[in-house]
Amino acid sequence: MSEINDPLPPRPDLFITLGDRRIKMTYGLEMDIRRMLPDPMTALQLIRDDVYTQDYIVRRVLTEKNKIITNPDELIVDVDLDSEEVERILTWVTEHALYFFVKRTLEMAKLGVRYNQALPKPSTSGSES
Repeated sequence: MSEINDPLPPRPDLFITLGDRRIKMTYGLEMDIRRMLPDPMTALQLIRDDVYTQDYIVRRVLTEKNKIITNPDELIVDVDLDSEEVERILTWVTEHALYFFVKRTLEMAKLGVRYNQALPKPSTSGSES
């Protein structure tokens, strides 16, 4: 049985410090952000180019609610950050999103290798139309 190499980078920092605030990447925060980012390539494009995604991410990170937020009206409105702090937030969130995608892909690949022998093989005698 072949093995899957594990090129998983180190886990990103769980916390980001902005001024006197220390913000943790909680389950609720991560789920809210990942709902906006369906796959790794789209995530990179949206975070890099889409101002609506950037605004949502920044406001969601700054919203002090340790729960999943489904109503955007619950997000903080007043954002007093400079462009460097915004970039730090977007980079931190991007690292977490990509870490999730890479880790999930590697774990699924490992499971596929582990259970490959037990899985039924696809039929080669399917009907022809």
